[in-house]
Amino acid sequence: MSDAAFETGDERLTQDHELTREAPIWLVDDDPAVRESLSQWLELADLNLRCFPRAEALLEALAAGEPVSVVISDIRMPGMDGLTLLSRLTLEAPELPVLMMTGHGDVATAVSAMQGGARDFIEKPFDPEALELKLRQALAGRRLSDENQRLRRRLSVRGLAGLLRGESAKIRQLREQILELKGHPARVWITGESGSGRTTTALALAEHAPAEGEAQRVGTSPASALLAKVECRALVGMASSTKASSGAASSGMASSGAALSEAIDEALQAAPEMNTLLLHDVDVLSREQWQWLDAWLNAQPEGGRRAPRVVFSAECSVQALVAFGTLGLTRGHALAEIELVTPSLRERREDIPLLMAHFSRQAADVHQVPELPFVRGELTTLMAADWPGNLAQLRQLASQRTVLGEQGQEPPATGQEVGEEDPDGLAAQVALFEATLIRAALTRARGNIAQVLEELALPRRTLNLKMHKYGLRRDDFRHGADGVSE
Repeated sequence: MSDAAFETGDERLTQDHELTREAPIWLVDDDPAVRESLSQWLELADLNLRCFPRAEALLEALAAGEPVSVVISDIRMPGMDGLTLLSRLTLEAPELPVLMMTGHGDVATAVSAMQGGARDFIEKPFDPEALELKLRQALAGRRLSDENQRLRRRLSVRGLAGLLRGESAKIRQLREQILELKGHPARVWITGESGSGRTTTALALAEHAPAEGEAQRVGTSPASALLAKVECRALVGMASSTKASSGAASSGMASSGAALSEAIDEALQAAPEMNTLLLHDVDVLSREQWQWLDAWLNAQPEGGRRAPRVVFSAECSVQALVAFGTLGLTRGHALAEIELVTPSLRERREDIPLLMAHFSRQAADVHQVPELPFVRGELTTLMAADWPGNLAQLRQLASQRTVLGEQGQEPPATGQEVGEEDPDGLAAQVALFEATLIRAALTRARGNIAQVLEELALPRRTLNLKMHKYGLRRDDFRHGADGVSE
């Protein structure tokens, strides 16, 4: 056998040890002698083992979130038997490899275990070396499964970054929260200022919604096809007109329900592949409309192929509507189990250059006009603005600037601007992000270089070179951003 083969084997042994040190192998068997002998053997094999005398104790540890890599279970045990445990593990931890042990040469039982989701089985009395081999094969499969999960998560993060752009702490937190909600059909309440990206956040939830079977289809449908949207502002006037024309106060509930019902039906029919229903601007709904909506939601099936995740969008929080009296305390928190917050641009100023560059590229592509480079100080000025319209206002400005050529008159202090060549390339995006961080630090420090050096942990010479590269001057920041008094 070659040295390379020996090295590969050694590496696998080390990986098995590291994996079981972090997430031990779990053994459940009611026989103390079996637990003792396996513990001794696996200790010699440098594999960490945790023993349970009954299946119920193992499930309690799993429910508590304690780490595990592989489960070995006897089939015949008092209380919960091995096959029942296997069915529970298949539901609660489908990625967890399970090895079954059976006595008396019960091949039929072993076949049932394999059909029920067991990775493999071994007969008692077992050969320790054979069991160790099967264990190491299961550990190799677990490592591959973990790596695939990490890869899917990286791809999910990359896809989310295309919808929810930015690298500020709040937008990264929002992306992480959406990933955590994948696989959970909880109703979600999205709070945020007008134009801050509430609909885009709902689109991101739709792309990462609970999926049938293995999980979400990837790349087969655009996000917009997965979302059905109801604009609630339009329903307020509609319900009022219907109520006035009927001339009966008692018809308020019915008219409100009719308007909502019709709007929801139209939205669902327009998006037959949808998995998420967005009720946008629900803070304008009347009490009667909330009562009808509550009844409609309670009548929907739990889960199932045609049961979409319901997402509410509002400028105010659930607590605010409860405090105002529009929603009762119990109803409000029952309608929205999870609350997400879309940050305003004022809360994520460091993302403005990246977003402005993205919106400008989009406008240039749509209107078939060349992109305009940013002149010195232009992005810094944008970062200092209040942006009451948030992303919608920034997008509108980017379109106007690109189409009408409304570029600052002062030429760039250096040669090419960041992102002028291959703006989607990694180097350009890294440079744009680097320039954004330095601008933000200079703005916060009002041009105090010592403070910027400390915040960014940069040598003085490196900061000087980068400021020169991106056309940044400390004087532009001494009286607030880009010389504008705060």
